[in-house]
Amino acid sequence: MKIAPVLALLVLSLALLPSAEAADPAPTPVSKDKSAKPPKPPFKYESLKVRNGCFVDSVAFYDRYLAKKLGGKKNTWCRVLSWGVQEGDYQIGKGHAVAVFAAKDQRLWFFDINFGLRPLDVAFERRADYTDTAPGVFASYPQQKPIFVRYYDDFAQTPPKKRPDFLFYHKNPDVRDATKVAHELARRRPVRIVEFELKPEDGQPPQTTAATVFFFQAKLCLYLPRAGTHISKQSTLHSIDDLAYITRVIQGVSPGATNIRWQPGGYWLLPPKESR
Repeated sequence: MKIAPVLALLVLSLALLPSAEAADPAPTPVSKDKSAKPPKPPFKYESLKVRNGCFVDSVAFYDRYLAKKLGGKKNTWCRVLSWGVQEGDYQIGKGHAVAVFAAKDQRLWFFDINFGLRPLDVAFERRADYTDTAPGVFASYPQQKPIFVRYYDDFAQTPPKKRPDFLFYHKNPDVRDATKVAHELARRRPVRIVEFELKPEDGQPPQTTAATVFFFQAKLCLYLPRAGTHISKQSTLHSIDDLAYITRVIQGVSPGATNIRWQPGGYWLLPPKESR
């Protein structure tokens, strides 16, 4: 047995531990017994339908499920399950996220933006162990080699008095997606939206993009419509209004980011004079 390559992979894996979920993986159809009737989902849920949104969609599902106690008084339980993907021997790709939850009858399900609500053949008593729940989720992605699997849970947060507007009419698709996510997540938690410039690698002029800022499990999260959700590795006591801290995080994720600023919001009838 050769030990050196194994140690090298372990060291490299720790160095490349992903803190971001990005492009949602394309699902691979899994053959099923067509004679078996699938169980009826316990309720309906519509995803946000934004780019690279598996983590934020799972958080939105988590918030709604717990707020409405969709598992009943005794069986309400939900976690966000995320993982990275091993690509080759020394590379870790960007992964995926789903929400695992219990129905009123104690049956376990998961919500996936690619498949909707799907049942899990796992006992209710084993719900807290992702080594039991994750294999049923991974079965939908047989082409992947999952790595760094984890559960995320959160604590109650105070939402803002006024939610950010969803700027559905904005000409920039990044701003549209970022404001849509912020509008939804602000139902249960504080959020902020920032805009900044990114310089393309091909030498083209800088492009304006946007990000949604929120906290989940005391970790700063940045939803970037072009890339996915960056989740800071460490918990933080910084305020969501600390633009200097958010700027450092964004520049760490996107080194070419400049002019990081709060997103100015929108308008209902006429744009501001400086925008005309």
